[in-house]
Amino acid sequence: MRQKIYTKTKSGFTMVELSLTLAFIGVLLITIAIITSNIVSIYQKGMTIKAVNSVGRGLIDEFTSAINTAPSVDTTSLCNSLAPNNVDACINDHAFGYIFHASQNEDTGEQYNGIFCTGYYSYIWNTYYSETSEQSHALKLRYLNFAGDVVTTEAPRLMRVEDRNYRVCSAVMNNDYTSNFSSNMTIDITTLAHSTADIPLRNPTPTPTEGMLNAFDLDLTLYEFTIFPISQDSVTLRTYMSGTFILATLRGNVDIMRSGDYCSLGTQIDVEDDGEPIGDTSSINNLGSEFNYCAINKFNFAARTAGV
Repeated sequence: MRQKIYTKTKSGFTMVELSLTLAFIGVLLITIAIITSNIVSIYQKGMTIKAVNSVGRGLIDEFTSAINTAPSVDTTSLCNSLAPNNVDACINDHAFGYIFHASQNEDTGEQYNGIFCTGYYSYIWNTYYSETSEQSHALKLRYLNFAGDVVTTEAPRLMRVEDRNYRVCSAVMNNDYTSNFSSNMTIDITTLAHSTADIPLRNPTPTPTEGMLNAFDLDLTLYEFTIFPISQDSVTLRTYMSGTFILATLRGNVDIMRSGDYCSLGTQIDVEDDGEPIGDTSSINNLGSEFNYCAINKFNFAARTAGV
């Protein structure tokens, strides 16, 4: 009778099974990486939009507060004082020339910069289009600080100065109610006592608040700021002001003149007949990240000054 001999055998994956397992794990890891990347992109886009909206709401509060705290103004008296050579035109315009000025590209309609005088604070700004024009359309302000020094600002994105006498706006207006405002100028208010030139200021201009759009993680700037024609109650002398502004990031190739999505995926690259790109192609590798850091929004506000 023969004795049966038992041997131990080792079991394991075959090469086919191992290949399928590794392929499954690889697909799983790639899927997780793609999902994670999309989640990070969505999060970053959301944070960018949140930042623009938060700053925009802050600016609305800033402008409405400045208008609400501005004293009532007798337009007739203001025009008699500032525009003695053309009082009627000033009164018919509700002295709007001492409230708002803006310059723009005549061909494209893109706004370069502007000034807005509320009767309490005056604001001066340069838009994205001024910033990218290599200072050829830079608006600046020259003022006298409390130390008695004449200071000229750099081209600000947005700044404010306490200005209860409309010094900033009257500096660009002539006595006949015509404007000399231009996109590339320095507004000099060092010698303006209300509107009369060549009279030294009795009280120095308070130091302007600069960098109102610079103290953020993202580079934000104005692309347009417009104040609509004002109206005034003839009895209470309350002045009603309303306006709109477009706030957006510098990144993302924003174009407010384009229809559809104002944020571009990247700088368009010209190509030759054979499809080869022409010029700098560095932005091609940065399309997604630039789009994630791009956000734009349009804000509206309305307020009225104090009445009698």
